[in-house]
Amino acid sequence: MSNEAHITELKSKVIKINNISPSFCSAKWLQTTLYLQNGYNHSCHHPSPHKIPIEEVLADPAALHNSKFKKEQRRKMLNGERPSECDYCWKVEDLDKTYFSDRHYKTSDTWAWDRIDEVSKADPIENINPSYLEVSFSNACNFKCSYCSPEISSRWLEEIQQHGPYPTVNSNHNLIWLKEVGRYPYKNSDDNPYIDAFWKWFPDLIKTLRVFRITGGEPLMSKEVWRVLDYIKCNPQPELELAINTNLCVDDKLIDRFIETVNGLAGSVKRIDVYTSLESTGAQAEYSRYGLNYSQWQNNMRKVLDNTGCTVSIMTTINVLSLPTTIDFIETVMQLRREYNNDFAYNRIPISINYLRWPPHLSVKILPSQMRKDYAESILLATEQWLKYYTKDKYARLYLEEWDQIKRFCDFLVQDEDLPIKRTDFVLFIREYDKRRGTDFEQTFPELKHLLKDFDA
Repeated sequence: MSNEAHITELKSKVIKINNISPSFCSAKWLQTTLYLQNGYNHSCHHPSPHKIPIEEVLADPAALHNSKFKKEQRRKMLNGERPSECDYCWKVEDLDKTYFSDRHYKTSDTWAWDRIDEVSKADPIENINPSYLEVSFSNACNFKCSYCSPEISSRWLEEIQQHGPYPTVNSNHNLIWLKEVGRYPYKNSDDNPYIDAFWKWFPDLIKTLRVFRITGGEPLMSKEVWRVLDYIKCNPQPELELAINTNLCVDDKLIDRFIETVNGLAGSVKRIDVYTSLESTGAQAEYSRYGLNYSQWQNNMRKVLDNTGCTVSIMTTINVLSLPTTIDFIETVMQLRREYNNDFAYNRIPISINYLRWPPHLSVKILPSQMRKDYAESILLATEQWLKYYTKDKYARLYLEEWDQIKRFCDFLVQDEDLPIKRTDFVLFIREYDKRRGTDFEQTFPELKHLLKDFDA
């Protein structure tokens, strides 16, 4: 199917989706992300995760997905109400009714579309097994990205244990707060009832899964990840699409083991996709994604593409620190497509464009409106040339879904709404960040260094 035909099909699916309900999204039924290191869950990565009460899981392991809270959100969607936790999509749709939001993309995706009638007619209080599962077994990670937190990264946890929380208003680095809300992660050596429940549920769950995605932390550092890959090899799932996240900057032995394992699963699953994350380049990427070696990331991208048949998708989280090199990042992706794409139909290096919502002091919305407008104009001008109608590189091009995501991000970027109240937090965070990590914001971000003075209350 051509890219244009895919967009036409998507438009027709959106009509059916909205006829069910103007707030219906089958991700609430068919997709879940589990953070087993602390017992949190969300359906789709945009809403904030919610705690799964341990008593629900002990009574029924399937409550890892079918929590009482989530069932209430399903009821709201069927009644045409907009759950507040899904405001990412409501904001996109309210920008322009012609934009596709992620509820449209997800509900129309192959793992969800053939079950749309089933879930739209189901009683929202009934259990249902998802088609798309993303699971984090552990917070073990060798990165401490600027916008991450101790519950997701063991290196972040170590830093906060040593130096205490950052002096910002939000509490995502406060270990006392994490304990109070049940987000403090289990140690790898601890008995973890959420992981126990997962293994009780998994043999039944895997029968309905179309996509199984493993995330982290850094998944390749978790023993449970290798255990689940061994399980799949011993229990082949020929209709399953397996996806594995990795920052691509772990020890070479783990990358080599990963490549060997991926190739060893050939025939046991339908396909295997690799996901990695980046949204900027060079020293600025290394600053924001602390622990990243940009050259190593590029080399391992090519190593995986050269030695497996996998796609390697790049997830972005565009934030104030990534804006100066966003265009360079797109150029980097296009260079990879020059090297590895052999036709239009099979894109081996997809990208998804997402904007950061949390923590708010790193949101693009802290910037003055004129700066945001200037960035939006330059990003649109630079990226439009990569549409197939203009590009001179036959297989290095932006796909229409990607262009739609870039346009909607730039539209969001120029909205008058801003977050000046978070500018003081930005200054406090950056100064403490540099002090703790020996980094230098002003040297690394000459385009933004004036913000420390401008935002200093």
